[in-house]
Amino acid sequence: DDKAVIAVQLDAEHEKAKRSYQARDVGGYMAIFTADLRYRQPNGRTIGHEELARDVASQLASVESAESSYMRESLEVGPNRATEILRQTATVKTRRFFLFRHTWHVERRGRYEWVKHAEGWRIREVEVLLEKVGAGS
Repeated sequence: DDKAVIAVQLDAEHEKAKRSYQARDVGGYMAIFTADLRYRQPNGRTIGHEELARDVASQLASVESAESSYMRESLEVGPNRATEILRQTATVKTRRFFLFRHTWHVERRGRYEWVKHAEGWRIREVEVLLEKVGAGS
């Protein structure tokens, strides 16, 4: 079944991105996205690859640890493309000035449009459908 094979391939890409984020490797994390990325934030604003890379670099500068998981709600596949709806949860611990620690809990639901490239599957478009961020202990 093509859909099951593609799901496994997308899972592998998600895992690479997760490991890169945990290792604070901005380049490795951003490799999952195409250069012409369109990333629609929860406020409706759309940013591209370069701005997302700057945002991720800024986040990672204060991240002490990050754990995340996701559940795929749906997957549609077509010739060299796939669209998935994911529900993600994450716990991110940050530290500022070596003294101040903070834990954030993030819940996000998003639509991800993937395209197949020579180097594998890459995300071309993201639409954050719902995002909840809360402080934890």
